[in-house]
Amino acid sequence: MVSQLLPSILASTSYLPALFVPIIGWGVPIAVFAFLFLYIEREDIA
Repeated sequence: MVSQLLPSILASTSYLPALFVPIIGWGVPIAVFAFLFLYIEREDIA
């Protein structure tokens, strides 16, 4: 049962790298820079 299901799962996940590359390449830096900007602009930096 599992051996028949595994190829179909792997075939359906073949598009995931095309999704993760832009997310990692754009989303992570945007989130990091946004956090750093908000942290730097705070009034009460300890």
